[in-house]
Amino acid sequence: MIKDLRLHGNIGPIEYFVLVGGSGVNNTYFYDESISGIRFFSRGNEFTLTEEGIHYKGTGGSFCEYMFGVEKPFKDLMKKNVANRLIMFGAFLDANERVIFTNDIEGKESFYRLFLHGHAVVNYYFFVSSDFKGEYKKRQKYLLGAVGKFLKRTSLIADDHDTEVLDNFVSALKERHATVFIFKLIHKGNLEFYKTFMNFYFQGRSLSPNEEIYIEDIVSRYNIDRYQQERMKIDIMYKHPDNKHVVDEYRDILLSGISKDILQPSELARLRRLRTLGIRNNIPITLFETLDNQLLKGKQIQDLEEPDYLKETRAILQGLFFKAPSLKMHIINEDIIRLIRAKQTAQIKGDKGFEQILLDTVRACDEIARESNDFSLFEEFTSIVTYFDRFDNVYNLLNQTAFMENIEFTEDSLRSLIGNKREFDKLDSKLFHEIFIKEILDNKYVTEYGRKKINTIVKGIKKISAGDSSLKDVVSELKIISDEEKLYRNLYSALKERVRSFYPLLDTKKGREKLLEDISRELFEKGVKGEISKRLFDKVFLDLKKESFYINHLLPLIIKNKDNELREDFLNNSGLDRFYIETLEKEYFENKKLDPMILDSLFVGGGERI
Repeated sequence: MIKDLRLHGNIGPIEYFVLVGGSGVNNTYFYDESISGIRFFSRGNEFTLTEEGIHYKGTGGSFCEYMFGVEKPFKDLMKKNVANRLIMFGAFLDANERVIFTNDIEGKESFYRLFLHGHAVVNYYFFVSSDFKGEYKKRQKYLLGAVGKFLKRTSLIADDHDTEVLDNFVSALKERHATVFIFKLIHKGNLEFYKTFMNFYFQGRSLSPNEEIYIEDIVSRYNIDRYQQERMKIDIMYKHPDNKHVVDEYRDILLSGISKDILQPSELARLRRLRTLGIRNNIPITLFETLDNQLLKGKQIQDLEEPDYLKETRAILQGLFFKAPSLKMHIINEDIIRLIRAKQTAQIKGDKGFEQILLDTVRACDEIARESNDFSLFEEFTSIVTYFDRFDNVYNLLNQTAFMENIEFTEDSLRSLIGNKREFDKLDSKLFHEIFIKEILDNKYVTEYGRKKINTIVKGIKKISAGDSSLKDVVSELKIISDEEKLYRNLYSALKERVRSFYPLLDTKKGREKLLEDISRELFEKGVKGEISKRLFDKVFLDLKKESFYINHLLPLIIKNKDNELREDFLNNSGLDRFYIETLEKEYFENKKLDPMILDSLFVGGGERI
């Protein structure tokens, strides 16, 4: 027994298939072919194909797969499972997007407009032949209720399974004596363009110059206009698996915001993150812009008023909450580095916003874990936070070593530092130096001894890695520097006191030797350990002379001329402790009762003390 029939032909720019199923398919008298075209008819319904277009009359409609970026009714936008457009003859949407049916079920369309406003490659028409008596609009409303859900949601259209489309249509209709006619219209030129471009693009998400020339030849042969080309290209780009899941996630976030009429900070961050992933993975920006234009309709997204480094932090961490598992894997080394740099910036600025974002993320992970009993998200976030813990450990250790005395730097400290450096090196071999070492060495308040200790640590780690030194050797070298730093400070204070009374003695070698003996004995009696070398004594003596020269001669000149450059030149090249000199400057202004505003202006460009 014949279940269904299929006719195949060509007319004008299209190739067509006619599928007939249901009751009466064995009736061969349902079409009439002439020079002007071919007409299909059955019980008051007819569908005519000519060289230029179509003419229809009857109870039925048209359907096609939605192309990416085409205008959709809002209800279709909000339903993710709606994949196809369905139009019933004689029906239209009112201002509230309600379907209004009329008895005007006759119309015509040129092929140009059909493939411009419908799908660029494949469009379907249908009519249902039956013994129904009554108003057409009632019949149309019934047909929509019977087959509308199937036609709008089925994936069989995109999969090109025409026989299954017909079978499911007949099953959904549930009318034993009805005959279903489905007309599949394929634009031959657009089909060749679509298939060729898809084949080229899917190989590497780009086209070679030769492939571009091949595409242009198709465009020329079929006279495909620019707009139609762009429609097909965007649809193909969207369908690439690596693009689709990113763009779908972006669309879902926008739809969520539209439904609430507001986008939360976390949603804004995810949108920003997806655009970043798009750039990183060579996803055309036009896919995101198309969704913005389609869904936002000119509305501007109000961004958060927060620094860029916090926006970036929020965007990266929100990537943990993407629905598509493949997107969650995109937090890569580059992202970890960005997060570490953001933390560094927040720490320098004293900005608590970074820590607040971490707390918000922890809270969200915890909620998801409790609701789903799935702790994988929490574990992934913890692996990221581990880098922040390493950052804190290294940052605190090195800054305390550089800027503070009496810090015990042990072999365990160095071992931990080397281990953390190794982890940062895995991210980027330059990262450790840039975020820790360079920042300290560039700080204008680091002392000469602080600089020595940091350089010793850097060189020591290299020697240990090369097997030329041990942990004990490096720690011992650091202790020598630290001991001299303490001795320098005590010697500086003692010598400065004596300079006021015994300054003439310092002009002779014997006088300086006598002063060295006296101070050495005094410090020993106070419990200050270490032998004061002549080199150290001479250094302290020279630094005191620099201090005296600055306070008594240079500073008055700087104040008079408001010469910040001269001040900076002295501080940068004298080797004196900037913080100590600034303290002396304040005392000078207080003693001389000078305007403190002048002092504030001197600090411009002086940096910030840790």
